[in-house]
Amino acid sequence: MASLALALRRSVAGAFLSSPQLGRQYAPRASFSPKTCTREGQIIIASSSRSFASVTGVVYEPPAKDGDETNAAPPQVTLFTKEGCTLCDKVKDILYELKDEIPHGLAQIDITDEENRATYFAKYKYDIPVLHMNGQYWVKHRTTLEEAREGLMQATREGSSFEARPGEPNAEAKEH
Repeated sequence: MASLALALRRSVAGAFLSSPQLGRQYAPRASFSPKTCTREGQIIIASSSRSFASVTGVVYEPPAKDGDETNAAPPQVTLFTKEGCTLCDKVKDILYELKDEIPHGLAQIDITDEENRATYFAKYKYDIPVLHMNGQYWVKHRTTLEEAREGLMQATREGSSFEARPGEPNAEAKEH
C-alpha cells in the first residue's frame, strides 16, 4: 500500500501541463497526502491540496510594424482562464492558428490569482474561457476557427470602436 501512495504522490507532484503549439510548460506545485483506512488493501484520500502556478501573462504579441503608421493597431485578445482549463487551451490553439493570417496579440488572466478573485473570478467562475477583444466582451465557453476569424477581422476593421457583444457572464449577480 505504501508503494501505491508513493506512486500517486509522484504522479500528482510530477505532472506538467503544456500546449505544444505555444511551446510553454507549466509545472504545478502540488501536495498530496493519502490516508489509509482500517481495512487492508484500501486507500482513502482524506485530504488533498493543490496550488498551481499562475497562468497570467502574455501568450504572444502581435508582429511588430515595419514603420507603417497608417494601419490601426492589431486587435488585442484577452483570455480569462485558470490552470487546467482544457476549453481554454482549445481556444488558445484556435487563436494561435490565426495569428499569422490576422495579426493579433493574446494575453491571459488567471481568474484564480488573488488579485483577480474579487473581480474576474466572481464574474467568470462558471463560464471560462471568456474572451475580450480590445477590452470588450467578445465570447465565452468556446469558439470555432471561423467564428474567431470573423471576430478578429471585425476587430481589425473597427479597432477601438469594437463593441461588446451581449451576454457577458456575471456569476456574482446571479448568485445574489
